[in-house]
Amino acid sequence: MKKINLKGITPEAITRIVVLLIALINAVLQIFGINTIPVTNDEASEIVSIVFLIIMTLYNTYKNFNVTPASQIAQNITDSIKNGELVAEDIEEILKKIKESR
Repeated sequence: MKKINLKGITPEAITRIVVLLIALINAVLQIFGINTIPVTNDEASEIVSIVFLIIMTLYNTYKNFNVTPASQIAQNITDSIKNGELVAEDIEEILKKIKESR
């Protein structure tokens, strides 16, 4: 099974896809005589954009701030290398030894 690469998808493309799905759902509801979604395409696009913005803000905050123990340790190592307390080659050697021992 092939994996889907989502890295190249832009926020605009995601917004268009979601708006299209909403339009399709709306059309199916109209066919069956069910009250349609009382939202215009522009409103739907704005709602999707706002939701996407909120999700991406939370995701980027999580990814860019060291909130996990592993990321905090990694940041300490990075800071030690930048301050000259550790040498990057030493860290690479330690990692190599760890991988060999597994």
